[in-house]
Amino acid sequence: KGELQIMQFITDPMSIETKSMEIIRPYLESYTLSDNEAKIYSRIIHAAGDPEYAKVISIHPQAIEAGCSALRAGKDIFCDVEMVRTGINKKTLNKLGGNVHCLISDETIAQEAKKQGLTRSMIAMRTFGQRMEGSIVAIGNAPTALFELLRIMKETQLRPALIIGVPV
Repeated sequence: KGELQIMQFITDPMSIETKSMEIIRPYLESYTLSDNEAKIYSRIIHAAGDPEYAKVISIHPQAIEAGCSALRAGKDIFCDVEMVRTGINKKTLNKLGGNVHCLISDETIAQEAKKQGLTRSMIAMRTFGQRMEGSIVAIGNAPTALFELLRIMKETQLRPALIIGVPV
């Protein structure tokens, strides 16, 4: 009593990831997923820390190949918020020829949003504009960014290769 118990824990990053994926695997057994879909589901659940996400994930049948093709072609990734930008492996993306972009903290974007009475994420999507063609758009926080992107697509010929939409 009163003694400090020393906990045993894993310190090797690969071992931590392997163990995490082993913990997640049983939560996906009732789903019919390809290997690539299972990897994506596992990553989402791992990032969120919530296996309940499996119930609401929806992946278009061509999304994985479209995203991989865009990455292999050196396409950029456009994000709604810094939290998403920070979570992207920029070293790997750069090796493939792509860059990641986020304008949410740009002062010009903030001023324009205030002037127009819109959100910064909406103005950022408008500013990215045609640069998003054939690229990847990752929305992880701002639903208005996703709504604005969909509006732009409806009104123009803009077609990103992949849209990842996980707004709050």
